[in-house]
Amino acid sequence: MSLSRRAAERRTVQQFGDSSIPTNGSLMTPTASGVAVNEQTAMQLIAVQACVRILASAIARLPLNAMLTRDGVQMLTPSAPTIVVDPFGGASSTRFPTRRAGLKQLAVSLLLRGNGYGMVTAWDYLYRPCRIAVLHPDQVKVTMNDDGGRDYEVNRQKVDNPNAMLHLTGMCMPGSPTGLSPVSYARQAIGLGLAAEQYGAQYFGKGAHMTGLITVPGDLDKARARQMKEGFEASHSGLSNAHAIGVLSGGASWTNISVTPEDAQFLGTRAAQNLDMAMLYGVPPHMLGQVDRTTSWGTGIEQQAIGFRVWTLDDWLGTFEDAWTAMLPRGQSAVFDTSALERTDTTGRYTGYVQARTAGLLTRNEIRAKENLAPVEGGDDINAPLNSAHAGDSAPPAAEPPAPVKEP
Repeated sequence: MSLSRRAAERRTVQQFGDSSIPTNGSLMTPTASGVAVNEQTAMQLIAVQACVRILASAIARLPLNAMLTRDGVQMLTPSAPTIVVDPFGGASSTRFPTRRAGLKQLAVSLLLRGNGYGMVTAWDYLYRPCRIAVLHPDQVKVTMNDDGGRDYEVNRQKVDNPNAMLHLTGMCMPGSPTGLSPVSYARQAIGLGLAAEQYGAQYFGKGAHMTGLITVPGDLDKARARQMKEGFEASHSGLSNAHAIGVLSGGASWTNISVTPEDAQFLGTRAAQNLDMAMLYGVPPHMLGQVDRTTSWGTGIEQQAIGFRVWTLDDWLGTFEDAWTAMLPRGQSAVFDTSALERTDTTGRYTGYVQARTAGLLTRNEIRAKENLAPVEGGDDINAPLNSAHAGDSAPPAAEPPAPVKEP
């Protein structure tokens, strides 16, 4: 490895800490397309950045709740632990990341490197985690000990308490202490996409592409060729001459130049790379702007959103839920509320509320809570009829008999 490449690797690492491990391992070696690919260069490919942004934003925006299970039914805990409400400290101090920002950082690390790391920095009076600091993967080294557990080093310092580490993993090989990096395994496909982008940029920046040729018999000097070119442009270019009839004299002929097969292959390569990145991360192609073909994710935005949640997002959400559940008291579990992803249009929601209300599955106040409305008196009665009367209302008072009419 050349000294310049080593220096470039060291400069890349120094952005994130004192670790001497090159960013994303040794992925600074160029791919077959001639482009070096790591998680930083991969984010320069719009399709990769879009997939990471969509998944990380979807994970970070969902509410995370602490749930209790009683009689097989999950219900919210009376008071949620701090590790769920404000795990990174941003709600109480601007010096720390907010819950959304911290989750997004972990998600980006997980999506690009296959691993997301955090360290518990504060404990409550019962010695339960209450604050986490997100770590860059280059700062962490993970090994497997003889008992099958993980040992951690942060900035080359051994962590004495492994329970103080938060470790999220994507797909893992059996017996491996760390997850597989999607970028490292798809670096050839990502490199091809980056090379295609560089080719296109150089094509427009330095290349020349003519729309047509004027061919004349014999040779023309520069003055005569320039005069013919300027005269043709004056008569046939511009919006006002878009559909004009052209006439060429002196044996001249016009040849239109369409997109060459090489250019057409370049455009097809870019479209194929977008689909490859969508397949790599399980993102529906229509969310990356590929709307020129039919989709098997269902008809309508609602069905496509449900398919995205079921087949792609649920697995990533489960990774976060498992990690947070391990930090909660016994009997509690961390669960993301995905109802916002399944939210339909107004007519569809109200129709579903009526059906749930008729079947006795939801009360009026539970329905109002889903619409961010304040509860109403008597709205917690599950057996209340659907009309304006309530089951607990007393019968109206009987009408008083009319006063007797006195005879004159």
